[in-house]
Amino acid sequence: MPVFAPLFSVGTERVSVRWLTLTYPTSVEVLRALLPAPVAPGVQPDVGVWVAEFIGAEFIGNDGTVERRPAYMQGGVSVRCDYHGRDAAYAVATFVEGLNHGILGRELFGLPKKQAQEVKLHEHGSSLDVSWVAAQGKKLFTASAHLSSARTERRPAPRWFDSHLTHKLIPSAEGHGYDISRLVEIPWSFTEADDMRSGTASVAWERDATDPLHILSPAGPVIADYGNSVLQIDYGQYREHVADFPTFGTPSW
Repeated sequence: MPVFAPLFSVGTERVSVRWLTLTYPTSVEVLRALLPAPVAPGVQPDVGVWVAEFIGAEFIGNDGTVERRPAYMQGGVSVRCDYHGRDAAYAVATFVEGLNHGILGRELFGLPKKQAQEVKLHEHGSSLDVSWVAAQGKKLFTASAHLSSARTERRPAPRWFDSHLTHKLIPSAEGHGYDISRLVEIPWSFTEADDMRSGTASVAWERDATDPLHILSPAGPVIADYGNSVLQIDYGQYREHVADFPTFGTPSW
């Protein structure tokens, strides 16, 4: 954060979203290898891939300052987990289209945000096309969904998304170790809406050494949930120190 001219005003977030979640089971062995202790796989080995247009994002500071951002696209991968007996989500990766739109969530909470060349969520009739293109120009992910029914639960993400865990990792300026390596728990909430739809989808992960998300490939049907809502993200809480953690991808530059 530049002291002279800060990049953002620290605050809670409230934003209208056009949101798609693709939920499917994956390998529980992969989840065990991916999650840092004491986080463990959840009651079901679920992956939640989400893609959304963030419209009119507002960051509201404790002093009443409100920072607003233009609309932007974002997508991410969270996995269902158990945290001390509670159902929760663990954020694996997030991709943000455009410059600086993702800085607040990354720097404040430690959400694993990277810039992307493209995050696409195109609606045509009852169908949706999704794709992510990484900053270096490689396509990471494609999906197509067909919406066939109204969603009974009027929100576009599963309930286990309401408590999001992330790993805030800040390297030491001395070149070894980390100044902070802690779990952060962040409350998310979605408002109910009347226009939610559900259906099925197909997804395809590309193999990539930088972002090897293909290890979270589906092991069963993919369910699509889509609609408009308002997402509120409040301040997080630091949890325990993380001493050991797995690393899968390698830097691309």
